[in-house]
Amino acid sequence: MLEITSETTQTKDQETKQEIYRALGVREYFQYDPSGDYLNPIVQGVRLINNQYEPIVANNIAFDTLWLFSEVLGLELHLISGELRFRVPETGEFLKTHKEENQGRLAAELTLRQLVTQVLNSGMSREQVAQMMNLSTVEVQRLVGENF
Repeated sequence: MLEITSETTQTKDQETKQEIYRALGVREYFQYDPSGDYLNPIVQGVRLINNQYEPIVANNIAFDTLWLFSEVLGLELHLISGELRFRVPETGEFLKTHKEENQGRLAAELTLRQLVTQVLNSGMSREQVAQMMNLSTVEVQRLVGENF
C-alpha cells in the first residue's frame, strides 16, 4: 500500500489507516510526502511483523537520495531529488514513469505507422498488410488514415 500524505491526511495516514491496514493484514504500508512538509524522511514504510507494524529502514545513498525495499513487490522504492521511482534490485533498472512509458508507446506506434505505410506503398493491400503484421484491417486503416 502506498499513500500520498498531505497536511489534511497526515494524522489519518499515520494512525487510523495503519490500524485499518493492520486489521486487514496489509503486509507493507508506505507513505510519501511529495511536498516534504509533513514527513521526515519524505518517504517512509512499515512492515507487518507479528501483527505489529515495524519501520522499514531507509538506506541513504546521498543527501537527496534514499531507498526502502518492499518485500511484497520485490522492488526498491527510491526517492531521488524528490521523485519516487521503483527499481528492480536484480537488474538495477528503474521502472518507467508514466511519461516514459507513454513516450515509448508513441515512438513504437510511429515506427509501426511508418512500416505499414512503407509496405502499403510497395503495392500490398490493407488486408495483406493486416494479415502479415497480425493486425486487423481496421487497425491498419487507423494507422495510415485516409491516405490508402
